[in-house]
Amino acid sequence: MMRPFRPTLVRRVFLALLVAFSLVWIVLLGRDFVAAKDADAFDARIRAVADNLLASIAPLDSDPYAGPVVASNAALINAGYRDNHLPDVLVELRDARGARVVVSPQAERANLQGPPGSFTDGSVDGQPYRLYHGRHGRWSLTVAAPKLSTWSMFRLMSASLTLDMLIAFPLVLVPVWIAVRRGLRPLRALSDRIAARGPDDLRPLGVAPRHAELQPLAGALDRLLDQLRHRLARERGFVQDAAHELRTPLAVMAAQAHVLVMATDQDEREQAGRRMLHAMARASHMIEQLLDMANIDDGKPVESNESDVAELLRTELALLAPAALARHIDLVLDAPDALRWRLDLHAFQAILHNLVNNAIAYIRDHGRVHVTLRRDGPGLTLAVADDGPGIPPGERTLVFERFYRGAGHAAPGAGLGLAIVREAAARLGGGVSLDAGIDGQGCRFVVTIPFENIGEP
Repeated sequence: MMRPFRPTLVRRVFLALLVAFSLVWIVLLGRDFVAAKDADAFDARIRAVADNLLASIAPLDSDPYAGPVVASNAALINAGYRDNHLPDVLVELRDARGARVVVSPQAERANLQGPPGSFTDGSVDGQPYRLYHGRHGRWSLTVAAPKLSTWSMFRLMSASLTLDMLIAFPLVLVPVWIAVRRGLRPLRALSDRIAARGPDDLRPLGVAPRHAELQPLAGALDRLLDQLRHRLARERGFVQDAAHELRTPLAVMAAQAHVLVMATDQDEREQAGRRMLHAMARASHMIEQLLDMANIDDGKPVESNESDVAELLRTELALLAPAALARHIDLVLDAPDALRWRLDLHAFQAILHNLVNNAIAYIRDHGRVHVTLRRDGPGLTLAVADDGPGIPPGERTLVFERFYRGAGHAAPGAGLGLAIVREAAARLGGGVSLDAGIDGQGCRFVVTIPFENIGEP
C-alpha cells in the first residue's frame, strides 16, 4: 500500500524551491525595508521630485501655464500612491510675490512654507509629512511626502514583493518539475530492468545511460553484480570442497563403526576405535578451520582492540610447545618484552596458530622453528621460519588456496591453514609472503600489517 506522504524527489524539489523563494523574499524585503527607512535616502527622493518639478516650469513666466504643469505631474505621482492605498503627495507652488499659484486640495488650509532649500516636518489632517522647500527663479515649490509607519511600510513592500514572487514561482517550478520528471525516467527504466530479473541472475546490466549522472550508478551496479557473482561462485566452490573433504573422515568413521559392531576380536575392535578417533579428530580440526575461515571472511567490519601482541604470541607458543617438545623441535621466539597494538585479535590469533602449527607439523623431528615479531617502521612484522622440506617455488602461490595440499606430505591436514592466514592478513590490511627458511632450507612466512590499518600503538 502506497503511503500518501512518502518522500519523493518531486516533492523535495518543490519544497526546496519554496524554501529558496521564501529566503529570497525575506532578503529582498529586508533590503527594501532598510532602504526605505533610510532618512537621507527618503529626503533625497523628495528633493529629486521637487527639483524635477521646478525644472519643468523654469522656462515658464506665466502663472496660468505653470500651475497646470505642476498639478498634472503631481496627479501622476499620486496615481501610484493611491494604487497602494497611501496618502497623496502634497504640492504648493508660489510665484515671486509669494502668492499661491497651485496647491493640493488637502493642503489649502495648511501652512507648507519654509526656508528655501530646507527640510521640515509637518502634519496635515493628522498625517505626518516630510516637506522640502525648493526655489528656482521666480518659483517657490514645496513638496510634502507622507511619512509612513513601520507597519504601513512593511505591508506595502510585502504585498508588492509577494505578488511578484507568486508570479515567478510557477514560472520556475514548472520547468524544474518537467526536468526532474524527465531526468528520473532513465532511473525508473533502470529500476524496472533490475526488478524484472530473477534472484539468481547476476549478469551485468549492460546499460549505458546517456546521462552522465547515471553512468556511475550503472557502473557501480555492474561492479556489485560482478562481485556477488564471484562471491557466490567462490562460496559454492567452498561448500563443495568442504563436503568433499569431510566425506573422507565421515566414511572412515562409518566403516570403523561397522567394524566395531561386527568385530569379535578385541585387538580388531581397539584398532577400529583408534582409527575412528583419528577420523573424528581430523573432522573436528577441519570443522574448526572452516569456522575460522567463515568468521574471517564474513565481510563484517574489523573490530580492533588494543593488546600486547608480544604476550599474545608467547601464550600461543606455550600452547603449541608440548607438540614441539614431543618431537624434539627447537621452538625459538625473538620478540620484545611488550608490544602494544590495536588490531583484530581473532584474525591475528588465527595467523599465529596456523603458521606455527603448520611449521611444527610439517618439519622433521629435531628440526627448528624460529618465530620473530618486531615493529618494522610504521607497521608490524611477524615471521615464522623452519628448516623443514620446504615448498617448491612453483607451488608457493598455490599453497594459499583453499584445500590445496602439496604432494609428499605425511602430516594430516585439510589444506585450509595457509588460506586462513592469507584471509586474516588481508582482513588486517596486510599480506603474507613466502620464501626460503632457516639456512636456505624449509619455509619462511612473513606477515606484514601496515600501521594505518591496525591503529596507533
